[in-house]
Amino acid sequence: MNKTSRPRALERCRQLARTWLRGLRLRLRHSLAAAAAALCAGLAQAAPVDSLTLLVPDGVDLQHWSIKVWVDSAAEEGLNIELMTDSQLLALGTGAARAVPGLIVPDSAHLRASDALIAAIKQYAYTGGKLMLVYDAGVLDTSGFFPTGGRPSRFADMVGLDYALWNDGAGAETMVGFGPVVGTRARLDSLSMPPGKYLPYQPPASLATTTASTAFVPVTAADPGGSARLRGLLQQRQMARIDEGSGNVRKRRLNQLRQQLGLGVELGAPVKFNRRNPQAFRARDRHIYDLLRRNSFEVDAVINADGRSATERSVNEGAAGDGSLQTISGYGYGALNYFSYVTTGTFPGTVYLSSPEHGLAAGIRTYGSGQLLFVNMPLGYFKAVGTDGALLHGFLDHFGRDVVGLPSMSVQPRGRGGLIYNWHIDDGDDLTADTKQLLAETSILKRGPFSLHFTAGPDVISFGDGKGQDLDNDKTAQDLVRKLGNVGPYASPLNRDRLPAHELGSHGGWVHDYWGANASEANVPDLSWMLQRNFDAIERITGRRITEYSSPQGNTPTWAVRWLEARGVKAMYMVSDLGAAMIRPWRNGQRLTDKAWSSPVTPLGKYATFEEFEEFGVSDMASGQWLLDLQSFAINHRTNRMFYTHPPGTLGHLQPFEALLNRADRMQASGRFRWYTMSHLADFSQRRVETEWSARMFFGLTTFTATNAQGLTEQTWLLPKSRYTMPVVVSGAGSVRADGKDWLVTAEGGTSLKFTTLRY
Repeated sequence: MNKTSRPRALERCRQLARTWLRGLRLRLRHSLAAAAAALCAGLAQAAPVDSLTLLVPDGVDLQHWSIKVWVDSAAEEGLNIELMTDSQLLALGTGAARAVPGLIVPDSAHLRASDALIAAIKQYAYTGGKLMLVYDAGVLDTSGFFPTGGRPSRFADMVGLDYALWNDGAGAETMVGFGPVVGTRARLDSLSMPPGKYLPYQPPASLATTTASTAFVPVTAADPGGSARLRGLLQQRQMARIDEGSGNVRKRRLNQLRQQLGLGVELGAPVKFNRRNPQAFRARDRHIYDLLRRNSFEVDAVINADGRSATERSVNEGAAGDGSLQTISGYGYGALNYFSYVTTGTFPGTVYLSSPEHGLAAGIRTYGSGQLLFVNMPLGYFKAVGTDGALLHGFLDHFGRDVVGLPSMSVQPRGRGGLIYNWHIDDGDDLTADTKQLLAETSILKRGPFSLHFTAGPDVISFGDGKGQDLDNDKTAQDLVRKLGNVGPYASPLNRDRLPAHELGSHGGWVHDYWGANASEANVPDLSWMLQRNFDAIERITGRRITEYSSPQGNTPTWAVRWLEARGVKAMYMVSDLGAAMIRPWRNGQRLTDKAWSSPVTPLGKYATFEEFEEFGVSDMASGQWLLDLQSFAINHRTNRMFYTHPPGTLGHLQPFEALLNRADRMQASGRFRWYTMSHLADFSQRRVETEWSARMFFGLTTFTATNAQGLTEQTWLLPKSRYTMPVVVSGAGSVRADGKDWLVTAEGGTSLKFTTLRY
């Protein structure tokens, strides 16, 4: 190469190098842009970090009760929930576990499933997902058939037990069992079952397999879980009249209501008796491995020997009976029977609940790198059709907060637990004798506020007996109601005898027992006038709009619920959904209200009032300890529960109330407890479910935003400290505090709030 040609060659080389570098930079820019686009698309498609996901069939009616009851209940528990169709889950492929924090496959809505969907659900859990599989989900194929050839449910290998043992039709009468559901006291507490919603389990002498003494629910391919067959029984259970009335009312009857109704015995259950399956998993014997520890920040108290005071004790001292077996119970019935698939084999996980004769009722296990919570009972059906929602709410809360670790909105203002004390003032003596004496001689009604409900008519048992309050005419009765409500001459804030802001309510239909015995679903004869007169009488003498209600004998027909909401009632006492916090009531597959809330009774096992305790031998020491335990439960779970009494029952058993109220004073002073009225919590709860909030995460930095045009004051978010660093409010008015388990972010005003935190 000569000297002249070398510069040309060098220049040509430089040109080629520049062209190659330009191409490289262009390719890198394109690759980076494609990677960024893929990342953004992935972030956009991923489920929000604050939500559970409910799997629903393609094309399903999203307003059907089997789906809506889950969505409503999650909102009532303060959990966000998203809907995902089968096709959307299949499209996520191996990325489902990364995209979906917690997946629920519900009962009743998802009976049919393809083999591909079954495989996708298993893959989700195996690759790290948190899965809650409920009862009859996926027991049929897409054509509506059980597995053939004696095979169990296609989920059996994942669950670790065989169930849905159709056996080509030979198992139709023995694959679903019927009986009590048992768990340890600690486990029931973790599932939000309050003290009094369960009783000590009394095991049978033997679990016989040689005699036809075990109850089963016959099934068909059209009714693969037995739900349709048992619908009538569950509806009868939730419609039963239970509330006996006050001691004064009971004395006026010829016989007791419970004698008339035969409560405690579920007659005519559409079950069949057969021999117990000898291979049924003996889940009852595995509760000893369900070891739960109480949190050190929880409170506990024991009633003292004097019966009128209480002493705080460490949670370890109170934990002695946490491993004792208890059975879920109901007011008026005692131990309740539920239905579940018979399970065979040995469960490779922790047994939560058992059906002593039939196997596993609920349990959790590790599956691959994920977790499976299997609930072998139709939770959605129990609430939507059977009006028994405590189990659904308990499992939703446990799965969302404890298993998945999601943030949630507290069901309580400022996250402060408390009780609703509902008074049923049934007749004239209840008001002008017993309530008057309680006002004069005790400080009970100087505590609170409480929810005080009146039956205002002139009669009690039947028309013309003249034993009612007669609020239209009786001056003494009128004066007492005004005093209790701080209205009229008692309205001045300078009044030394001014009471707390008790909420006044209507206790039914004018004549206590006539309403209880005659109000019906058909409303024949039309008794709406009795509701109207009761409201009018109380409103006339108080000048106050009445927004609370309770029914005599617990008899609240569907038409009455809707009449009450149309009149402006915000909250009502119910003897269904027993043991639950305030919720929106369902019945027969329909939600009964738009914005009115139910305040379910929490009983002490089979009984709930002090008149009943006295009659059936429940001592003041036992009832007093129950009230203290219920109070501790509300504080520790940051929740609410309602108990009720009548004035003569309270007056005749003052010591348990002294213990409760004195402790309440101390707990209120420390900011850990407060009394609530039904209306207060209904207003708060409605604002809470109408609040829109979400969380978005970018490389661990999580931003929460919340809005509500009606205001956010006292709305509170709970963030598990195990998952999040201390939050910082970046806009809006808010405060941050902590307990041993959660960060609590509370809105102090305004209509919007934003706060940030780092997620582990």
